[in-house]
Amino acid sequence: MEGNRDKVRDFVEAIRIIPQWRFYSGSKVSIGADELRIEYFFDKKPYEKPSLQTRKTSRLTITSLDNQKIDIDLLDAEVTDMGNGTTFIHGRNFDIFADS
Repeated sequence: MEGNRDKVRDFVEAIRIIPQWRFYSGSKVSIGADELRIEYFFDKKPYEKPSLQTRKTSRLTITSLDNQKIDIDLLDAEVTDMGNGTTFIHGRNFDIFADS
């Protein structure tokens, strides 16, 4: 790939984070004041099923007004304090008994 130095770098960094591709060493050549050529060798990674042991798990407990508790297990949970008493919780949940 070659072109504007900043655009080439941004594109390469965006592609490098895609988990399905494995990148090997490449070369960078400056072809002008604002131009860059980058060459990489890559191939597709074999699919590996994610392991739950390597994932961060969290348990979210919600209590209703009548004191009933609901537990939800989340993968890769993120908690953000939005201010004014509001908390945003984002994560992934799965049901092993659900239809696929």
